Amino acid sequence: MRKNALLVRSASIAAVLLLAACQPAQDKQDNAPTGIAAEAMGEVAKGLGEASQEMEKAREEIATARERLARENLSLNRNENESLPKAEITPTGDLLIEGKAVATTPEQKALVLAYRGELLGVVGDGMAIGMEGARVGIDAAASALKGVLAGQSGDEIGQQVGEQAKAQIKPMVAQLCTRLPGLLNAQQALAAALPEFKPYAGMDQSDVDDCGDANGDGNWSF
Repeated sequence: MRKNALLVRSASIAAVLLLAACQPAQDKQDNAPTGIAAEAMGEVAKGLGEASQEMEKAREEIATARERLARENLSLNRNENESLPKAEITPTGDLLIEGKAVATTPEQKALVLAYRGELLGVVGDGMAIGMEGARVGIDAAASALKGVLAGQSGDEIGQQVGEQAKAQIKPMVAQLCTRLPGLLNAQQALAAALPEFKPYAGMDQSDVDDCGDANGDGNWSF
């Protein structure tokens, strides 16, 4: 996917910048890099421009993918459910197993739709985080470039970039984490009401507890 290419490009740019930062310190009166460092800076500037153009294309692709998800069936065959019979939830609230709709009452169908809605919210947030991760890589590379030109060390640049990335991603991870209790509740309600769905109800409380800073100890999992 295009955002993966962006992440690779951003990581490569950051690596070049850190290598440049490890070059012998420049005179305080002249921070302009020379030699290999100057060549690296030229490549970085070119790479940042190309990455910014790719970002716009990737953003359009993500928006298209989210719109498509809202119109298409959602697969339930993920992770540990991959070995189970193919199961999907349609936009109209039907549970399909091997392509055949499971008979449901209006109440059960409402629960299927509620679960689908919660799942779409979580998937959408996950896609947004992936997109933001690519953007953070570009922003981090730009910040690192400024640091190199300002004469900062590799350690200083690394710390600054890390803090910047965490500040940008944490709110989005927090938002995703706040969705998980609703998704779990919707899953449990549907599993209790519709036996055919139960084998696909793989989420448990640990998924909620392990998300982000759920314990309030300041240690975020991303």
